[in-house]
Parts: sequence; structure tokens; C-alpha cells
Amino acid sequence: MSFKLEGILSANVTPFKDNFDLDEAGLRRLVRYQAKVDGITAVVCNAGAGEGATLTREERVRCIEIIGEEIGQGQCVVAGIEALSTREAIQQTRDAKDAGAAAVMLTPPHVYDWSSTANPEFAVQYFHDIAKAVDIPITIFHYPASTTSGYAPETAIRIAREVNSVIAVKVASGANIRRYEQVLRGMRALPRHVSVLATSSLFQHFVTGADGALTGFANFAPEFCVSLFKAVQDGNLDKARELHEINWALEAAVYKAPNVYKHSRYKVAAYFAGLMDNFLVRAPQVPVPEGEVKLIHDAMHKLGMVRR
Repeated sequence: MSFKLEGILSANVTPFKDNFDLDEAGLRRLVRYQAKVDGITAVVCNAGAGEGATLTREERVRCIEIIGEEIGQGQCVVAGIEALSTREAIQQTRDAKDAGAAAVMLTPPHVYDWSSTANPEFAVQYFHDIAKAVDIPITIFHYPASTTSGYAPETAIRIAREVNSVIAVKVASGANIRRYEQVLRGMRALPRHVSVLATSSLFQHFVTGADGALTGFANFAPEFCVSLFKAVQDGNLDKARELHEINWALEAAVYKAPNVYKHSRYKVAAYFAGLMDNFLVRAPQVPVPEGEVKLIHDAMHKLGMVRR
């Protein structure tokens, strides 16, 4: 496929009202803020950062439609797909395409007592089945090695090699740069281009050769993500190091252990940046602990990003 996903893609969070209904007006405001930044190439919804698994079918479709209405020319919508069965995943993929998504991102399949490292055939078949059912570009979500659904680098590379509609891989390896580079080198060895996208530790991933990032950091700091990527692409490593140093404390606060709060922390940061009315999350996710809220606030305050 000639379609590419490169540059900075925002892993969009989903705003909720006080009663936990979808906040459509809030979603529009948040997307407008991201989309106005030159260098934001796509908005990714309904994935982990967007609490996609807690959204109804109608809400997932509505998120795609709203984002499609708010993004600019040259930008696109990517829909996260997460389901308990391949049949449902295919339905979600069809819904996404019909609603205007330019591509989808497939999270690992949900299989009871499954280890992706020991049994990669489940993941491989999952991608083949969805690609056969729906003609749409696909992104692989490559989870960290610490999770049972985190593909071995060889599995992600095999999927990309066998499934022609795979055009990108989001590598969520955290600080494990060596594992990320294994995926990067494997994708670069394929006969066609498959974009490799970082999610955190952006400076390190960009310098090593990533094609961009698919990151929740772009919810509240899209300019920073774009500036850092552009500095590395231009070979201006002095500027890139300076940006990395400025942002170190905030990145450390957002991506600290335990990782389960990462997506909720995006909402906290967006709230303090004045972009959201609250930082509510849907159960079973629980609110970010008070101490972590203060940590994020203080890091953003030092950067002059606090708007409330």
C-alpha cells in the first residue's frame, strides 16, 4: 500500500461528562487543539489511551466521525480495534472504515491463558483474518515484553511480512531501546516500507530511526512532540537534546511505574493544560492517585504549561 503513517500521531484520550457519558463537545475541543499543529499527521481514537474497550459500538463510531470532522486537510483518523473475538474485531474494523477511518490499529487478540511469545500463531492468524475480511491499512500494536500479549520482535516482523495491508507498527517498548531496535531493523529489512512509531522515550527512539510517534503525549504537548521529531529529522541534535532535557521531568511523571495509570495520566496532564473539564476515567480504570496528580501538576508548572 502507498498510504503511510509517519510523523506525530496523537493517541487521543476520550473526554467524559460528570455522569461518564461521552463528552462530544469536549472531544471536539481537544481534537481541534491537536489538529491545529502542523506536523500532527493523524489522530488515533478508541485505543488504550481512549479507553476504547469501555466504549459502546455507537460511541466508537461517533468518536471516529467527530474527529474526522475536526481534523485538517492532510490529517487522518486511525481507529483502535480491541475485541474479545475475531468476529467482533472484524465488525469494529468495518464500522471504522464506514465511519471514515483511514486505517486501524489492532491490539493483540484476547485469548484465555495465552502467551504471545510461546504461541505466536494466534496473533498471526488474527491479522490474516481481519486483513482478509476488510480492505484497510493496518497498524500493529506491539506491547511491552512485560505483558503476556507483547509479541516477540520476530512475531511482529512476521505479521508485517505476511500481511500486506500492515503499513506501520507502534512499538510500546518503553525504555527497552534494544527491543525496539530489533523491531526497527526487522521492518527495515522487509521488501516494502513499514513505518515504525515510538510511544515514549521519544528522543531515544527518534535518534535511533523511528518514522515518528504514536503517543498520548500529543494530547497536551503536540508542539513539543513535533518540534523534537523535526529537530532530529533535521540533524539538529543540540536542539533535540535541549528539548529532551526541558521535558524530562514531565515525561518521567507520565511514564513512571505502575504503567497501568499511564493513559489516565494523559488525562490529568490535559486537564492541567486547560484542555479538558475533568480527568474522569471509566471503570474498571481507577483515578490517578492524588500524589501522582501533584507530580504531574508540578512538572507541568515548571514548564509553564499549567492553565488551571
